[in-house]
Amino acid sequence: MPGFHFRIVDRDGVFSTEQAFEFESAEAACRHAKTVLAEMALDGLPGEPVNTYSVQVLDARRSPIFEIRLMVETIPIAAKPD
Repeated sequence: MPGFHFRIVDRDGVFSTEQAFEFESAEAACRHAKTVLAEMALDGLPGEPVNTYSVQVLDARRSPIFEIRLMVETIPIAAKPD
């Protein structure tokens, strides 16, 4: 099975896994990265100034092949005049 690494970006900075994780495919590694991102959100949503968490899936050579992001945006909505 192919080995994959993960690079995680959160409020504490950037963390890359040293150990390779085996998955049957890149798509399976991507599904796992989505689960990791959801677990990160359980500890709290991303905040200012970046407002984003991300998990990159890296191949065996540590080249990025997918990036999954969770972004929180506040979008003001103008009130309609009466």
